[in-house]
Amino acid sequence: MSVTRARPLRAVEIEPATDRGEITRRHILEVAALAFAERGYSGASLNDIIKEAGTTKGGFYFHFPSKEALALDVVRYKQERWAGRVVSATMRHDTAMEQLEAMAEALCDLYEQDPSAASLGKICIELSKDPELQPQLTPQFTTWIQLTASILARAQQEGTVRPDIDPVALGEICVWATLGMETMSVLLTAKPDIRPRMQRFVEFLNAVIRIPQK
Repeated sequence: MSVTRARPLRAVEIEPATDRGEITRRHILEVAALAFAERGYSGASLNDIIKEAGTTKGGFYFHFPSKEALALDVVRYKQERWAGRVVSATMRHDTAMEQLEAMAEALCDLYEQDPSAASLGKICIELSKDPELQPQLTPQFTTWIQLTASILARAQQEGTVRPDIDPVALGEICVWATLGMETMSVLLTAKPDIRPRMQRFVEFLNAVIRIPQK
């Protein structure tokens, strides 16, 4: 299993929207995601986000009742975009292990092509300190874990992954590792170099969980 470099794409891919209000809303989400990725939730002021988005306070509050609500919508928006990319990538492959590889590649592509991709983890860490908000953040990660676990379970059915492994537990480990790679990339190099780290993790995972093919 390898994680290859993807074909060049646009830095941010936004599905076409015909409604002007939805176009404005998506634009604010993209601007806010980049601000949160660069400065964190606390460091990015709402006034700055409104100014950078080129909208008015009235226009902003028409779409988002608060900065908190904006941050939660950014998390959902980015998660939906990533999930859509993963589904598209995995559908091009037949076996579960190929789909797992495609999933890893899609994640690397997103980090390389979307400078605001790192906002997801940063926002979740900051907002999770509020016990009232934490339950709203959990689904973003449980969905990721469940998707990974379902692919691993199918790989077991196909006879390519060891049957003694708990796919849900391994799914959690894969998500933990990915979040850790994101953090290490920021702390050690301050640039989106998650691909070589993902490559090493995938090689290690492949060596540990796969059943040797005769």
